Amino acid sequence: MNETELKNYFANLSYSADITEYLEQVDLSEWPKLLRLIEDPEKKAEVVAGIDETKLRDLLTKFKPYEIAEIIKEMESDDATDIIAKLPLSLRYETLYRLPEAQRHQALELLGYPEDSAGGIMQTELAHIQEDSLVADAIVKVRELVEDDVQVLIIWVVDIGNRLIGSVELSDLLIHKSTTNIKNLIKTDIICVKPLVDQREVAQLFKKYDLLTLPVIDDEGYLLGRISVDDIVDVLTEEANEEALRMVGINAEELAHQEKTVSVAKIRIPWLAISLACSLVSATILQLFQHTIEKMTIIYAFIPVVTAMAGNVGSQSSTILIRGLAAGKTNFTDIPKLLYKEVKVGLIMGSFYGICTALITAFVLTDRNKFLGYTMLIAMTAAIVTAGVLGVLAPTLLHRFKADPAIAAGPFVTAFNDITGVLIFIITAECFWGFF
Repeated sequence: MNETELKNYFANLSYSADITEYLEQVDLSEWPKLLRLIEDPEKKAEVVAGIDETKLRDLLTKFKPYEIAEIIKEMESDDATDIIAKLPLSLRYETLYRLPEAQRHQALELLGYPEDSAGGIMQTELAHIQEDSLVADAIVKVRELVEDDVQVLIIWVVDIGNRLIGSVELSDLLIHKSTTNIKNLIKTDIICVKPLVDQREVAQLFKKYDLLTLPVIDDEGYLLGRISVDDIVDVLTEEANEEALRMVGINAEELAHQEKTVSVAKIRIPWLAISLACSLVSATILQLFQHTIEKMTIIYAFIPVVTAMAGNVGSQSSTILIRGLAAGKTNFTDIPKLLYKEVKVGLIMGSFYGICTALITAFVLTDRNKFLGYTMLIAMTAAIVTAGVLGVLAPTLLHRFKADPAIAAGPFVTAFNDITGVLIFIITAECFWGFF
């Protein structure tokens, strides 16, 4: 399509998400030109706000400060702050300078909070009214905000000093007379959060209390802003993506540098180094027991069976623990109970798969070598139990040493389970080699 056709196409799309989806299908270098074809400033702002953050930083550097400022002017405070935070410092200051004074001060205030905190994801546009107001005043306030495209989910009630004292549901404004005093409708049992609370804890509050919106207050009780459920959806998506990447030993930074070979290599090298070191340890163990392998060359073929099963069980255990920690369903005081459970589960799974493997080994893959079957039964059971225990201990130890537990689900656990699997299998075979 030519530029005129594209302009008309974008203008006729009702949802900005459809334009974002279209952009995802073309090369990133074409995005600035395509975004400039969107004539509706509000729609353009919505499209930019919906772009994946791994691509957003590179995209913004292709715009002039005045263009970024024009886009930010149409955004809600939380989205605008996210955009500004992703700009290089030189571009950030130039962009802030071009914003209206009120919006500039608002952005600077929000930038003062950590990006992954309640203050970092809150929005300052909200419906609040003083306790001595009438229902009619509240309705006027809601209409003003809706006309400015601010989503209103609830009315926050403050005292004369802007301290939060309660809330009023929108439905209450409809069923009461306009002359009714807001004091008579206030609900004081509200859940609040401080601005420095981690966004994961905020997400857990939304889930626990089934919230649609949550006020943010300071230590004195002053109303600072609010967090809505759509912000929490973004938080959960971001956390899930980061956790999935950490579990395989990479992070979101790699996605942001997909075209930069050296940058991607630098990110991956440390984790591959762990795998290499542990593989060399496994090789050293095999060399130490070379005399056993030479006498029973057949056992060499079964080493990958034991290490693969142990690696899978270890990854499952650590993933379950990390998921539980992230969801707030598990804490580190539960570790003894989790270890006991993993030992019991490991014994059941190890015995089942150990018996299956022993039977196949003895009667299908060998000529009724029952002692090799015994070796597989014992080694498989012991390796699976050990892997389950390591899957719990590894994240716990990493947390104790101030490291991110999520990395234990990737190269760390798998590599160490390879070592223990090889060691257990070789020692077991050593005990039985005289009967082969």
